[in-house]
Amino acid sequence: MKNFNVAIPTPFHDDESLYLEGFNPIVHYLTDNGIDSLLVSATTGEQNSMSIEERIQIIDYFNQQKFENVELMFGVSATRTKDAITLIKKLEESVFDSILIQFPPYIQPTQQQAISYINELLQHTTKNVVLYNNPFRTGFELSAESLNTLISQKHPNLAGIKEESDAKRHHNTNFPEDFIMFAGGDVDLTEKIMNGCNGLSSMVGNVYPQEIKQVFNDLLMHKPVDLWEINHLINEVTNGQAIVNIKNHYNSLGINAGTCRSPIK
Repeated sequence: MKNFNVAIPTPFHDDESLYLEGFNPIVHYLTDNGIDSLLVSATTGEQNSMSIEERIQIIDYFNQQKFENVELMFGVSATRTKDAITLIKKLEESVFDSILIQFPPYIQPTQQQAISYINELLQHTTKNVVLYNNPFRTGFELSAESLNTLISQKHPNLAGIKEESDAKRHHNTNFPEDFIMFAGGDVDLTEKIMNGCNGLSSMVGNVYPQEIKQVFNDLLMHKPVDLWEINHLINEVTNGQAIVNIKNHYNSLGINAGTCRSPIK
């Protein structure tokens, strides 16, 4: 599994219905600019605005395409375990290489419930799985102790975590070889890497794919970077509503990413 991906938007028509054909030019634009791993249907993809049926339509659409030389990850988020299992079973027979599992939004499970939730979902897939800890959006934070518990259970396909919280709390975690801790987003990227992140799931890479990938690689290799310049690019994309800014960028290039779903349009 690659340690750098770009989280892409989901194209919609003006009436907010899915515009599946809009994925193709986005994928080709990014792969033409050196991006070889994409995250579909995550936060940037407005996954929680979509029904389970709509997300299955996206999986089916990608199954029909012939995207070459690109790794594909799909985001799974659901309030009910049965809905998450439906998506994971669908993904098991798909072109997607890995799955990003977000904890159920809003309901705030206990740590033990969250562990049981992941253990249940992992029984239904052989694909690489990355956990998505995003307490700002879900209201739940996986503790370092709970992550240790899941790792100690030796799930062979538990390959990483996308961390939107403080990465420093994992300093004493005994990660398996090749385990990736993705920085969740580009803001404070330098600090996140200093605190232990060895991967990046980027939103800004939609707008500045080559620049963000190069800076990320330079930071990992402890090479000097122009922090003012990179922070300027990150702030340009993330100031306000990042998903709106990203779609506006694609639309300005003649790549029809469409609108966002209200109320964030």
